[in-house]
Amino acid sequence: MNLIKYFLKLFDVFFHRHNSLKKTNDDNKGQGPNHESFSGNSTTPIKADNKDENHYEGNNNPTNNVNKTNKHTIRANRPYTVQVIPFLKSELDLDYNGRYIVNYSISDSRVMEFPVIRAPKKGCEIKLPVRGRCGKRGVCEQKLCEEIEKLNLLGFYDNLSLFVTDRCFRYEPDLAYIDAKKGIFIDIEIDEPYSGLERKPIHYTIGNYTVDDKRNDDFTERGWTVIRFSETQVYKQPQSCLKYVYKLLHDMDTSIRMPHNLAAVDDIKICPMWDKNCAERMALGRKRETLLGIDRFIEQSEEIKTDVIYDYSHGREIESDILKHKEQQGKQQSSGIYCTRLSPVKDDAILHCTPSDAGCQHSVEAEKQKEKQNISTQSEPKTTPSSRGYA
Repeated sequence: MNLIKYFLKLFDVFFHRHNSLKKTNDDNKGQGPNHESFSGNSTTPIKADNKDENHYEGNNNPTNNVNKTNKHTIRANRPYTVQVIPFLKSELDLDYNGRYIVNYSISDSRVMEFPVIRAPKKGCEIKLPVRGRCGKRGVCEQKLCEEIEKLNLLGFYDNLSLFVTDRCFRYEPDLAYIDAKKGIFIDIEIDEPYSGLERKPIHYTIGNYTVDDKRNDDFTERGWTVIRFSETQVYKQPQSCLKYVYKLLHDMDTSIRMPHNLAAVDDIKICPMWDKNCAERMALGRKRETLLGIDRFIEQSEEIKTDVIYDYSHGREIESDILKHKEQQGKQQSSGIYCTRLSPVKDDAILHCTPSDAGCQHSVEAEKQKEKQNISTQSEPKTTPSSRGYA
C-alpha cells in the first residue's frame, strides 16, 4: 500500500511539472524568438544599438532578410523657419575717414554657369559697408556660416549693408569677405531658383543676360568683387565653395594662402544657370525642398525688430562722384535691367533646366520692361525687413 502511494505521488509531481513546462513554452511562442523565457533556453535578444538595422515595423524576426534593403527608416521632413539674426560673430573694424582703393586686377566670368565672378577695375575707390542688416537669411547661408566657424576662417561677415545712391537704398550681402588693408571687399551671394516663402522665380537669365546684372554692377562700381554660387553648390559642397573663394583671393593677392584644412577638398562642380521658365518648373516640383530635406518654409512668428541704419559721410561723397561720372559718360542707370552680356554655356554642359535662347530672344525686350518694377528681390536694393521675402 505504501509503495502504491509512493508511485502515485511521484506520478502527480511529474505530471504537474510537465504541464507547467508546456505552458511556459506555449507562452514563449507568442513572444517571438528574441523573448527570454524563464527556462533560460532562450535565443539572444536584440541589442539596443542594432535596433535601427534589425527591427522593422510589422516584422519581429531580425534574421529575416526580406526587408534587409529597407534598414533606414524614412523621416518626415520638417519645416524650416527663416532666420533673421546673424550667424557669424565676427565684428568689422573699418576706418570710415580713410580711403580704400582696389589694388588687384582679375577677370569676369563670361559663361552662364555658377560660380559667377564680377570684378571691379583696378584703382577704383571702395565704398565701405555699414554694420546692420534687415533682410531674412537664406537656408544655405546658415550652412556656409557653420562651415566657416568650424574651420575657424577669418574675414567673413554676414551682418553688413551697402548703401547705393543718395536715396538711402542699400544692398545686404549674403556673406562678405573683407581684408581692408589689402583693399579686398567681396560680396558672396547664394542664388536660389525661387523664393521659399513667395515661390517666385529669382536669379534667372533672360537670353544671355541675368536679372542680377544691375546689382552686380552696383557693387563693382563701388570697388567690390561679386561671387555667386548656386544653392546646390553650397548645400552639397560648402567647403569646395570656400576653397574657390580662397583661390580667387590668391589671384588678387599672392600673399593670401589656401588654408591647410581646405587644400585637400575637392574642387567645386560647375552648375548651369536657369531661366525664368525653368525656375517656375523647379518651384512647382519643389526642387529646393527636396534638396534641403524640408517640408516648407515658414516665417518666424514674433515681430522682427530692426535698427535704423545710416550711410557714412564719405560714403555719400562717393555716391555723388559715381552719379557724376555716369552723367559725364551718358550711362546713368535707370531702374531697369543694366545688363552684361554673357557667353552661352557649352551644349554638353547644359542640364535639363538651361536657358532657351530661341524662346528668350523674342521676349528679352518685353522682359526688360516687365522687370523694371520687379526684377527680383536680390537685384533691387533692400529697404524693408520683408524686401528679401525668401530663404
